[in-house]
Amino acid sequence: FGPVNASIFNIRTRGFNNIFYWGAQMAGAYALSFLLDNQNMTRRRRGLFAFGIVAVFFNVIWGGTLKQQLRYTHGPLPSGETTDYPGGLLDFMETKRASGPIILYMLYGLGDALYQNLAYWIIGSLTNDSQRLSRYSGFYKGIQSLGATVAWQLDAKNVSYLNQFIGNWVLLVISLFPMFYVVYNLTDHSEDPPLAVFEDVDKQSVASASYSVEKTV
Repeated sequence: FGPVNASIFNIRTRGFNNIFYWGAQMAGAYALSFLLDNQNMTRRRRGLFAFGIVAVFFNVIWGGTLKQQLRYTHGPLPSGETTDYPGGLLDFMETKRASGPIILYMLYGLGDALYQNLAYWIIGSLTNDSQRLSRYSGFYKGIQSLGATVAWQLDAKNVSYLNQFIGNWVLLVISLFPMFYVVYNLTDHSEDPPLAVFEDVDKQSVASASYSVEKTV
């Protein structure tokens, strides 16, 4: 989302936008918690409702992003222009021009929080084994970091924002299928970690060991 902020808004508006972006993240995470933590519903039902919200919400804001993206190609251009967005960089004081893109950027923050909170909730619903949870979370963050690395490289190679956006939308749609499968198969009880098994110790051996320690002391 950063390249969108940098390519069509001036500097002071970028900072202004981030207030709403991160504020929307906090609001989104808090709002989703009422659904995901609702004990009056089964875990699968909660997950399916949240999945539906995330799937519909992201496709709607991606539709708005496509409409906006078709109006420009990139940010700073080799010719020295700051952007080819119609009318130049947006300023938050230009209410008529800037209000729509600012609201859309705020919705990016809301969508990001909804998606990530659902992802972590799904991970936490899979097992109660802390070792497995740490591996699942590490794998999730590793893939996320890989995506960020690829995104930086695409921008460095001057891949058009439209092509980057299409690739992002395709990956989103693909991810919804395995996500639905996992959510649909959730149960109300997570898999428990294996219990440690302690073998019976011979009482005579314990007594002998205790006597040896006392004698040494």
